[in-house]
Amino acid sequence: MDILHTAILLYIAGDMIGNFVILFYVLRKGVVNRKVVFFLSSLLLYMAVEASDIAYVLFLHGSLMVEPISLMVASIPILLSVVGKDKVVAWREDRASSITLALTVLVDELSMGYAYSLAFGPRDSFLIASVSNPAFGAMMLADAVFFLLLSKPRNIIEFSMFTFASSMAFMPNVFYTLRMEAQLIGSIISSVFMIVNIVMLYLIQIRKASFNAQLLAISLSGFDFLMMLGLSAFSVNNDLTLISIAMVVSMFWYFILTLYKFSDRRVTGLKYPIAFMTLANLAELAMGFGESVLGFNVTNAIFHPSMSMSMQGHMMSMHGQMMQGHMMMRSPFSNPFWWIFPMNPYSMTVMAFNNALASSHNLLFAYFWGSYMLIMTTTMAPFYVVMMGAEMSYLVYERYKSLKNRSLKSWTLGIIAGIPLFVWLIPYYTSFYVFGMSGMIFPVTLVPFAISLAVVILFTSLFGKRAYCNLACMSAHMWTNVFYDQFKPKKDHKFWNYFRWAPFSLMILAMAYWVLIEVGIAKPPKIGMLSVNPLDLFGMFTLNYVWWFMFFLTPVFGAYSCSRQGWCGFGTFTGIFNKVLFKVKAKDVNACKECQSLSCEKACPQKIEIREDVLSKGYTNRISCVGCGDCVEACPYNNLYIFDVTSLFKTR
Repeated sequence: MDILHTAILLYIAGDMIGNFVILFYVLRKGVVNRKVVFFLSSLLLYMAVEASDIAYVLFLHGSLMVEPISLMVASIPILLSVVGKDKVVAWREDRASSITLALTVLVDELSMGYAYSLAFGPRDSFLIASVSNPAFGAMMLADAVFFLLLSKPRNIIEFSMFTFASSMAFMPNVFYTLRMEAQLIGSIISSVFMIVNIVMLYLIQIRKASFNAQLLAISLSGFDFLMMLGLSAFSVNNDLTLISIAMVVSMFWYFILTLYKFSDRRVTGLKYPIAFMTLANLAELAMGFGESVLGFNVTNAIFHPSMSMSMQGHMMSMHGQMMQGHMMMRSPFSNPFWWIFPMNPYSMTVMAFNNALASSHNLLFAYFWGSYMLIMTTTMAPFYVVMMGAEMSYLVYERYKSLKNRSLKSWTLGIIAGIPLFVWLIPYYTSFYVFGMSGMIFPVTLVPFAISLAVVILFTSLFGKRAYCNLACMSAHMWTNVFYDQFKPKKDHKFWNYFRWAPFSLMILAMAYWVLIEVGIAKPPKIGMLSVNPLDLFGMFTLNYVWWFMFFLTPVFGAYSCSRQGWCGFGTFTGIFNKVLFKVKAKDVNACKECQSLSCEKACPQKIEIREDVLSKGYTNRISCVGCGDCVEACPYNNLYIFDVTSLFKTR
């Protein structure tokens, strides 16, 4: 590194220190003259234009005439202060002051990033170059630490801001000029910060009924989604445009939230959690897709370059030349990271679309089949499952902390312990059958399938449907947490008691057809050149396609709609074994008879008529009951309890 490159690094470091000194001074002053804010904004802009101008002249051999023009532009805030009124303001509540300062800090740091890129690369447009280098990542991480240290008090809102900014510091474009491994590692670190950020936003959304808290939760989840869309575009074809735009606007909004105090008020209503839930889930889906594609491409490009043909023919070389090649869809087992990046959701989606179009000549069906493959391969990707498992584990833990019943607390700990086993390890790395999850890596075979069904029947007979639908199924984990309790339905309709047998019958037919294929009596159906496994198709279509649409529509159909409405045939299957031993029993039927609150029925996500069942037979054990225990927890008289095989031993 020569003296010029060293000089630009020293200037950037000095600029950043000057930036923090100015911000430290302003943040300590609650009330200042507005002209002071404008003056300091111009000072920041002077440092910004000097950084980019010096690099422009030194490394692009540009004209010195750019200097006076830049200085004139940087002087705009000072000129505004001259023509404006001399006014003392609480600057963080003064929109003009705080937004001007936020904008100038943004420009300053983008200019420093651009100066670095002119010296070290990549040399691209100002938008792309300014955020696609390690200097930008270092600045964002420094911003996150600086504002966190200055914040008082340091509560969950401040930590959510810290994780949001930190996730930007490790986005893969920051490491664009480095090796592919650095891009992947940085991207994974960014995703970890973003997962923590989303968990914090869930907690803020639950706990804080203020406008500022809801604004923060909804907006940050929206910008998380935008950045993950950028990650997806980068992963598929190495495009830096969307990810750069996402980071610039996210960075600006971060500075706005940090420097400007919005007027606060109490807010209520479901529109806020609905907006947050939609954006947070979209961010997670985009993250699962982008990370899975990037991880697949990078690991196979490293360990199988001849097979991957430069990242599946869709990743561009560092020199910008597109390299054509075969589109890989699955990682060979010789790739040491096959277990976390076993498939490429993008190439599998393209293949599914092309096969469907070639076989049906129907564009609508091709889009449907392609969308199914996109959602299925994304939500079935191990990275996505591990990410969601970690997130849901914490939210289930929050439910654990809120419970009072000791038996339910123990069961909730069992759910948390079972998440890695039933959601990840068994369905992905064995041939045993977990409905809708198995078969993506190792195909399910006849003997493990039979053993799996036998185990499910045994444990649901002993513990009720909750042994599967509340303990093992990932769908249940998504609803078994404190956030989704607010979306419990208000009423039920008897139609669903009849409808549930239609998906159940289809499931039995799919399983029977698959068994006939396994023993050699029948042949699998095909879509184009692709053979379709009826067992996987029905399970994955239900759990990874229908379920996701219903999950996004939770505010409409309510939590646990899979069991209440019966569109999950396997849930109906396990519910049959509620009739063997499982019961929600009343200690004193007369107490239920005299009860006027019906708290149990209001708490039930299935909207079971618990009081009616208890008064007629002393217990309830309907097929739709998932055994969540909300009725037990809600009973004001502590009169309900769950009876299963463990109760027999307690009786003795």
